[in-house]
Amino acid sequence: MNNALAQKLRLLRRWMEFVLRSSTRYQLHSPFLYAMIDQVVHNRGRLPECDPADGIRKQCLKSDEVILKTDYGTGADGCQKRIYPVKISDIARDSITQPAKARRLSRLAQFLQAQHILEMGTSLGITASYLALSNPNAQLITLEGCPELSRIAREHFDQLRLPHVELLTGSFSETLGTALDRLGKVDLVYIDGHHRGIAMLDYFVQCLPFITNGSIIIFDDIRHSPEMEKAWNTVCGRQEVRVSIDFFSSGWVLFRKELSRQHFRLRYF
Repeated sequence: MNNALAQKLRLLRRWMEFVLRSSTRYQLHSPFLYAMIDQVVHNRGRLPECDPADGIRKQCLKSDEVILKTDYGTGADGCQKRIYPVKISDIARDSITQPAKARRLSRLAQFLQAQHILEMGTSLGITASYLALSNPNAQLITLEGCPELSRIAREHFDQLRLPHVELLTGSFSETLGTALDRLGKVDLVYIDGHHRGIAMLDYFVQCLPFITNGSIIIFDDIRHSPEMEKAWNTVCGRQEVRVSIDFFSSGWVLFRKELSRQHFRLRYF
């Protein structure tokens, strides 16, 4: 059995387990949590202010441009990098946050009234554009390891006239500390890159001194590998985390001291 097929079968098994063990928002007894899930996750309405970001997405899907993409963390020690050619349209189709999830992130930032937002994994800049367009008064820093992707993302930010988006280029180990210092604190962190469990835990720990009572950290692709799942479970068990919410593909952690310590698996369908 090849690795791709084995990965698909593993995810299918994990998905079936998730469906059997997960619940709905009606199991949430906290008024804050219920309101957040109801208004953010189950709100299917479009965000008209994000239409320009949808336009950028469509533009990328039609692009024939080929770039040399730099990927970090492909080696066993997480420090090696790999450079290879890839079409912009392939990245837009396969490797960026899908529209429904991007709108969900934007609604979450609005719900939290987030003023300090950090994204780790800019890619083409589309998710950052959603966040910036729907939260124009927020300070938003986004991190990208690939210089070519950074170039394209900056072109998109310029096209959409988003001067309040700051993009730092380099490996996360080089840029995360700088970003956190510039933000001073983080209301919303979206970690979507470097899919290794040890890296996920390291980024979480680095963010901890900058969180507030109302902060939320979102980890994407928590079931990308058994290693990522293990790291997610470790995060959920940290003393600082009051509530963790498992949406299968992503996980949210909250730090509100007024909430009872709980872990939820929630269906959003």
